[in-house]
Amino acid sequence: MIAEDRMCHSIGKEEKLDEGAAIVASYGTALLAFERTAQIKETDSVLVTAAAGALGLAAIDLAANVYKATAIGACGGTEKLQIVSKFGAKFTIDYKKENLRERIKEITKGKGIDIVFDSVGGEMFEDCLKCLAYEGKLLTLGYASGKVPNIPANVLLLKNASVHGVYWGSYFEKMPEVFQHSVTTILKLWKEGKITPHVGKIFPLSQINDALEFVSSRQSMGKVIVDCTKIG
Repeated sequence: MIAEDRMCHSIGKEEKLDEGAAIVASYGTALLAFERTAQIKETDSVLVTAAAGALGLAAIDLAANVYKATAIGACGGTEKLQIVSKFGAKFTIDYKKENLRERIKEITKGKGIDIVFDSVGGEMFEDCLKCLAYEGKLLTLGYASGKVPNIPANVLLLKNASVHGVYWGSYFEKMPEVFQHSVTTILKLWKEGKITPHVGKIFPLSQINDALEFVSSRQSMGKVIVDCTKIG
C-alpha cells in the first residue's frame, strides 16, 4: 500500500499507535460536522445516535469535553450506555427500551434538540427530525440501518430547521485545506489530552474477516483495529 504524503501525519513516541489509527477518520468527521457545518456552541444540546460506535463516541467526546455542550447519547444496551456516559454524555437513551421522542421532550423540557448527529438513518432519522428544536440542525453522516430516509420538508418549514449532509472524505479532494485543518486540530487535541479515542478490539491481519463480522454484528464499541504488523 502506498499513501500520498499529504495523507500522512506524524505522531510522537509517547502516543499509542492503536489510538493514532483510531482517531483521525472518526474524530475528523465529528469535528468538521460540529465546527464547520453545525457551528456548535456551548449552550447547544447535542443528540448522537449510535453513540457507542467509533463515530458516535468521537461525537460525544468532542461535544462534551471540547465544546462543553450538553451531550445526549442514544444506543442500545446497558454496556453501551455506560461507555457513552463515561465519555461525557450527560444523558443516555436506550432506544431498545425507551421512546426517543418522549425522552428528548423530557430532557429538554419540551424545547427539542439543537443539533442531531445521526449515522443511523431510516426511522431513527425521522424520529430525530421531529425532535429538533426551533432552528435546529440535523447532521446526516451515514445510514447504518440500511435505509436512506425521505425528508418531510414540511417539518423543516414549520421549525425553520435544516438537514446537512457531512461527508468528511470528500473534503480531501474538494477542499483539502479544510480536510487538513480537521486532521491537525484533532491530533493537537489528542496530544493535549483533551480527547481519548476508544479502541474496542484489535484483530491481527489474518483475522480481518472476523473483524468485519464483529463490526457488522453490532457488538463493537469504539473503533475496531486491524493490526497489519500481526500476521497471525
